[in-house]
Amino acid sequence: MNTRTLALALAAGLATFLAVGAAVTEVALRWIEFSLFVGLPVGAVAGVTAGALVVLGGGDEASDRQRAVGVAVGAFGVAFLLAFAVAVGAFSVPNSRALTLSTVVALGAAAGANALDLAGIASSTG
Repeated sequence: MNTRTLALALAAGLATFLAVGAAVTEVALRWIEFSLFVGLPVGAVAGVTAGALVVLGGGDEASDRQRAVGVAVGAFGVAFLLAFAVAVGAFSVPNSRALTLSTVVALGAAAGANALDLAGIASSTG
């Protein structure tokens, strides 16, 4: 495991925590008055899970499929955080719209990273 894997795991965990925590909080707001107390733990569990996927995919014993999942989840995290920072910091987009925009951008980045990684695997195996 190297610093790149740890940085990707941290980015993926933080991005997943923010996205899932905000989504669950907003969905539960209709039925639960203090929905933040539901959204934060769910986001934390999702963030730890995403970080673990990246770490396991970056290990030496990881299969090609595990590596592809780790790369895709790591790309999601980095793209989400960058898109969110640019949307809020540079363009002053409201947080709710910035979260949605960042999620869409990050899903595209994860799909692209997964496709590139799978294409590399397919070309190396023949």
